[in-house]
Amino acid sequence: MDRGFVLPNVGPGPDPLSFWELDAAFAVLLLHRDFYCSECRQQIRRVKKRYDEFEARDAEVVSVLPEDHETATEWQKQYHLPFPVLADPDTELGDRFDQPTRFGLLGKLHDVIGRMPAAIVLDLRGDEPVERYAHRGDSRTDRPRIDELLEAVDHAATNSLDEEADRPDSVEIDRVEPAASADPFDDDAATDGAQVDEGADDGRSDASGADAQGDDALGPRDAGPKPQRPLRTPEDVDLPEGVELRRGDSDDVVGAMRVLQGALLDIDGSTVRDAAPAGELLLATERDWIVGALVLRDGHVEGVAVRRERRGQGIGSALVEAAVLDEGSTVTADFRAGVREFWKNLGFEVEQDGSRFWGIRTP
Repeated sequence: MDRGFVLPNVGPGPDPLSFWELDAAFAVLLLHRDFYCSECRQQIRRVKKRYDEFEARDAEVVSVLPEDHETATEWQKQYHLPFPVLADPDTELGDRFDQPTRFGLLGKLHDVIGRMPAAIVLDLRGDEPVERYAHRGDSRTDRPRIDELLEAVDHAATNSLDEEADRPDSVEIDRVEPAASADPFDDDAATDGAQVDEGADDGRSDASGADAQGDDALGPRDAGPKPQRPLRTPEDVDLPEGVELRRGDSDDVVGAMRVLQGALLDIDGSTVRDAAPAGELLLATERDWIVGALVLRDGHVEGVAVRRERRGQGIGSALVEAAVLDEGSTVTADFRAGVREFWKNLGFEVEQDGSRFWGIRTP
């Protein structure tokens, strides 16, 4: 019997962990790119929110980081994932399940530029794990939807073990491919992570961070979908005359990206494009001119920036306050030293990890 790996587990369950110890009929392996990958962080937050749907299917999710034990522990500290988190510094699982890399040998040696995401569904009902589904990304944003992973588990559950000889190693689930984008900022070669910028401080920071759960104090689900409700301006913010806050839509993506990247923030165009229809692109405008932008995904501030000539006027603070009010639950961010006072002044509890800082604010 081949149950594969034995790796350190810093999440729930036995430590170390192998397929033998997974008390489930199926395993969903999420093979991440690295600790700082913002898209990996978005993915894991979404899976966490819907973890009960995997449990209902007798499927165990496993978060696999190609990092050492200490780094994986920090990942779990930020997310409090209810499923195993494996430290795989030698990329044992990534290599075993053909996690793709780019840029040839250089990509294999340097995961931060070469390793792409992958998601694998394994059938654990037999003597050996059988790969039933695989999504191996060809870019860092090429990932399956949560519904697609759940559908893959459902599909695997309909296959009996005695069909082994007549069945391919893995199945491909039909999925809707995103339309080709004309967004000039959606460059797959861009650096991972977004950054946070505030008017009174020229400091910049990576943003790709922590996640925490909280009750929906505003009741976003009760208040209706975000795109259908107006963005409320907090009563205690003092905006410059003529500046208003509103939600951005798909027509605002390029303009928002100009503000974010004009502040030298490495935020991926696809992140901003996905935020707009979800009502999570927040803008400060003056006569239809975008002077500030904030991207909020799953309760995490992916990036906030203000045009240089409008900094120091409270616009960045107003955008963050509006995001907190709109979310109605815990909001998080991560950043570097240059802007930590900005987040502290906005009521975020800040913790340091090396050169990075993590902020969390609860209602």
